Amino acid sequence: MLTGGTLGLTPLTSDFAAAADTTATDTNAADTDSTTAPRNDEERALRQAAETGDPVEIVSARSETSETHALPNGNLRTTQHTQPVRVKREGRWLPVDTTLTEAAGRIRPTAVPGDVTFSAGGDTELVTLADRGGELALTWPAPLPEPVLDGVTATYPEVFPGVDLAVRASVDGFSQALIVKTPEAADRPELKQVGFGLRTEGLDVQQDAETGTLRAANAAGQTVFATSTARMWDSSREEEQAPTPASKAARTAADTTPQAPAAESEPSPLTPGTKSSKVDVEVTGGRIVLTPDQELLRAPDTEFPVYIDPRMTGTREAWTIAYKPHPTDSYWNGTGWDGGTTSEARVGYESSSGGTARSFFRVGSKFLAGVKVEDAQFQITETHSWSCTAKPVELWLTGGISSKTTWSNQPSWATRQDSRDYAHGNENVGCPDKAVDFDATDAAVKAAANKWSNVTFGLRAPQKAEDDKDTYSWKKFKPDAKLIVEFNRPPKNPWALDTIPSTRVSSTECGNGSSYVTLGNTDVTLTAQVWDQDGGKVNVQFHLWATGKHDVSPGIIFDKRVTVTVTTGNSKGAQARVTVPKKTLQDHIGASKGQFSWKAQAEDPSDASFASDWTPTKGAPGCRFGFDPNAPTVMPTVDSQDDLFPETTADMEPVEGALARTEGVFEFGANGVADATKYLYGLDRTPPSTEAKPAAKGGPATARITPLTPGPHTLYVRMVDAGGNPGPIYPYRFYVKSPGVPDKPGDVNGDGNPDFFAVDGSNNLRLYGGTGGGQVATMLPLSSGGGWDGSLLTHRGDWTSDFYEDLVARRPDGKLWLYPNNGLGEFTEDTKQEVYFFPDPETEATFDPSTIKQIVSVGDITPDSESSYPDFVAVVGDQLWFLPGYAYGTVDSGYLIGTSGWGVMQLASPGDVDGDGFTDLIARNTSTGQLWVYRGKSAGDADGDGVPDGGTDPASLGAGSSRTSYATGWTTTARPLFTASGDSDGDGVPDLWTTTSNTTAGLEFVPGRRTGLVGPPTVAGTSGWQAIKLIS
Repeated sequence: MLTGGTLGLTPLTSDFAAAADTTATDTNAADTDSTTAPRNDEERALRQAAETGDPVEIVSARSETSETHALPNGNLRTTQHTQPVRVKREGRWLPVDTTLTEAAGRIRPTAVPGDVTFSAGGDTELVTLADRGGELALTWPAPLPEPVLDGVTATYPEVFPGVDLAVRASVDGFSQALIVKTPEAADRPELKQVGFGLRTEGLDVQQDAETGTLRAANAAGQTVFATSTARMWDSSREEEQAPTPASKAARTAADTTPQAPAAESEPSPLTPGTKSSKVDVEVTGGRIVLTPDQELLRAPDTEFPVYIDPRMTGTREAWTIAYKPHPTDSYWNGTGWDGGTTSEARVGYESSSGGTARSFFRVGSKFLAGVKVEDAQFQITETHSWSCTAKPVELWLTGGISSKTTWSNQPSWATRQDSRDYAHGNENVGCPDKAVDFDATDAAVKAAANKWSNVTFGLRAPQKAEDDKDTYSWKKFKPDAKLIVEFNRPPKNPWALDTIPSTRVSSTECGNGSSYVTLGNTDVTLTAQVWDQDGGKVNVQFHLWATGKHDVSPGIIFDKRVTVTVTTGNSKGAQARVTVPKKTLQDHIGASKGQFSWKAQAEDPSDASFASDWTPTKGAPGCRFGFDPNAPTVMPTVDSQDDLFPETTADMEPVEGALARTEGVFEFGANGVADATKYLYGLDRTPPSTEAKPAAKGGPATARITPLTPGPHTLYVRMVDAGGNPGPIYPYRFYVKSPGVPDKPGDVNGDGNPDFFAVDGSNNLRLYGGTGGGQVATMLPLSSGGGWDGSLLTHRGDWTSDFYEDLVARRPDGKLWLYPNNGLGEFTEDTKQEVYFFPDPETEATFDPSTIKQIVSVGDITPDSESSYPDFVAVVGDQLWFLPGYAYGTVDSGYLIGTSGWGVMQLASPGDVDGDGFTDLIARNTSTGQLWVYRGKSAGDADGDGVPDGGTDPASLGAGSSRTSYATGWTTTARPLFTASGDSDGDGVPDLWTTTSNTTAGLEFVPGRRTGLVGPPTVAGTSGWQAIKLIS
């Protein structure tokens, strides 16, 4: 049977009437998410762990398959499970509970990932599955009787005379079996072939010729649902052989109870002595047809009931068994073996069946990308051993697994990680079940360095034990393995490089080859903003050299390392400062011809090799300034009246001032310059240009300034003397307190109004701030020198957990870049971060951002997924893809949500157009000029209580059935460009902006409407818009 992605089917045990409780336990699972930013939550957890000496969970980092704790030593520890342990429903985490109940006319598991339902009787739709944009249903040829519910099992009695049909829910999906109760039933003609109707949407069901397994794949070839090899078996069995007397003699004095191996309570296809065989499966004419083995059904020694079990399972975090006696059979997620909560991984040689087994486990590892692994343990519970004499088990790093993995098709056994001697799970002789650990540090280090989506482990007996058929190597394990990793993260690349006096040539650029500031005969303080996600101390190394002489004599002339303290919750970091004596500059003025360059790098104090890149990046020219001993040297003094916005000085923890949008009075002093006639200042703008005049020469002046956004700000101030000569610039650095809530969607400069970006005719980036009335404010240039032609831009969402909406750009180099917002809508090249795409867990193929034709951020629309970061929708070729956002500027492996017709579409991300609580998508057909709204739908109501579980179904954003007309005649000639940045007129409905071919009405504001077509446009800009190449 098939299950969906995170839903995979687990196998049924043969005793459906006495199914065990599979409810997962999780003492914290019912907690709601943290309501604060993830980094604030992490900061509090780290602080509490340091104070108490105990690990503290970071609640906002919790996912279906993992939990993360802050440790007293300042590191983090993530426990990653191989299968879901909790599920989010209506904003709350609940422990996984597969108990079946009836709700909304269907039988449903109480709380499992994904969407699976069973028939409540009276219809033919036995099971429905939905996941990752694909839907699948299995139907029965006749209306089903009302099922008997028993825990996780629903049994439909007498679907044929003497034959029951049972389905069973599991943590990762479902399984089913036909139960042939008597020899008379086995002779029924209906059992010659049994057909299930098959209905799919967006999926193609394919069969593997060697294993007989099925996979339901989307149009991109990605597996959404999968099966194991279908089998049938009877109820005969024999006990496993007891150990030889020699093994009894080896027991300790405490182990004096007569020894007998633990036995499985019910037969399965691989239970010793059970008669079993494969079931032929064929997909034909919209049906899955099973052909049971008639010889097994009619053999005189067959013991009834007989189980015919085409089992199906999911494809995300997964495990499987390779079994030598059945070398081409797949046991994906344990299906085909003993099932349910008693399903067990196998290792070693078992004498009764004469079988050797190996087991594999795939564990998610995205959280390791780029971290420094301190320790990693693979933990699994041993449930059975042949005796209580400890024998070795080996843990290996292996290649990937799938539903096609068999003994004949094993992954590569790459590197042995650990070998441990264990013996647990034989309660009869005093060695009960116990969790055991293996050192997996090597595998975790490789996963971190290579940014693997998943890491696959293999458990096996040593080769000699397999070759010798050593029965003491036979062991069983619960499949719910865990990877437990303690780690640290590298510091972020330094940014906002400047000097005191300031030598920035603009608010976003330090000095460079074509433009730089010359300083007078004074010491020069180098400054850099640094941050480490884990908080604590950060070493910052500064290098300075005579420009052009980095690699030749005299080389590096100033090399100094300083230490600063940062907090994990403040992603704006702390400022590191180091002073270069003027004598150092004087001594090298000849070699430098009066020009000096410099860079900075952040390091982990415990390991200098665990460092950020240099800023500017290694190999690029450094920040530059000039040095002239005859130039002015005196800077003004700057203070905040009433200390409303206190200055952050060297090596101090940033002190937050008043709330954003609070007016402050700043006082400027001449610092002894008697003929100072005016002060020039600029908040986050340099060179400063706004004037403040003193009452008399050399006197003080004041300026009233309102910082609009929280976080760090720099007030640049300089004096001008009576001769009109400007002096050096003093950078007054201060912090503004955040209100703790995100800015309005689309608002990037913090003024409460949605804004949009543009690429102009010179290929430079611009910001147009909205005014709130369907008009735009003065344009703010964000770049010079071009380089933005051919870019794709989007900005709906906060990727850095600082409440600012960031910019994501696919640049002409074909890469996707994240530009963190400084709170004013400004972005710098020295803070950009390349967005990493995790490989597909099945194919290991990596998404290529250069193939993207259109991309928009739609916000975090999947709150039950692994990460609470914004997601993307992108056009690739003629298809529409959903790309889930992940932590720290990465993107999880995506999946297809629109199969064709998207190559002619242009996208815009408006948010929720119709006010139903779900995210919508706007798309324009460039061939016809038709504008569509693809109206987002609920991600589901898996428990059937009538309340949506939360989030928007990504597949609905690509479904033609969900779209409605929004405008006509929007051809690329009439309206070359358009975007939707949010609610720009305050009526609660997202609006649009569009350029036109009319030279007197180059930019128009188009009000959005919840239903029907857009409102009438109004002119928002006149000349110059025909040269604009992109708006977003």
